[in-house]
Amino acid sequence: MNVKFWHVVVFVVALVAFSIARAPASLLAPQRENEFTYERALGTIWNGRLEGVRFGALSGGVLTWRLPLGGLFQGKIDAPVSLAGGDVVGEGRYLVNVSGDRRLVVTSLRVTGLPMGDVVLPGETTVTGFDVFFDGGACARAEGQVNSDVLVRAGQTLGFEGPPLAGLVSCEGEDAVVVLTGENASGDAVLAVVRLKGDGQGVWRLSVRSDKPEAQIAFAAAGFTVEPGAGEANFSEEITWLPF
Repeated sequence: MNVKFWHVVVFVVALVAFSIARAPASLLAPQRENEFTYERALGTIWNGRLEGVRFGALSGGVLTWRLPLGGLFQGKIDAPVSLAGGDVVGEGRYLVNVSGDRRLVVTSLRVTGLPMGDVVLPGETTVTGFDVFFDGGACARAEGQVNSDVLVRAGQTLGFEGPPLAGLVSCEGEDAVVVLTGENASGDAVLAVVRLKGDGQGVWRLSVRSDKPEAQIAFAAAGFTVEPGAGEANFSEEITWLPF
């Protein structure tokens, strides 16, 4: 049998293509302890389904995605993503190209609860019109609206009934930032800032200004850094907000 070189090339290409087509969904969704975990991965990298998803202390239910083949021929990934059945529910798209540019579009997102140290505060945070684009690792465009009633409903947990929070998404330097503010009738003021970096990492900070001694005691017990003289309590935590 006369096997030509191009026969070998075709066989190798076909083998690689078949292997990629059958690659399991877990290959595209590495788990990170205490940050992003799941119980079971089904399907392939092209049409994946993760069950028993958790984002730290919050459940994500079932996460599904699709990778349209046409985008790969253009050197990009444009993946519709959906979360259902957990504390985090929503739909959107995640886009990445060969240059490392990233874009996250959230059509709708509802998060029930807010992990804060060892405590999960009740309440809901909603995100609408979220669209963040990083060009070469730097924020080039950012928009969206975020609303949260977590501190309004946290009275029994924290011993402090705060105001509703609302704010917009924008670029600040190379980062995308979400700035939420609120003030209640008692004059207690809250500032929450979420800073998102182009490498998928980030940090969120919560600052509460209140003259009530009982509020300062409650925040100290919840893991805040309290400055009694200034009537201010602060909390911060690093996050991973993009998978790859």
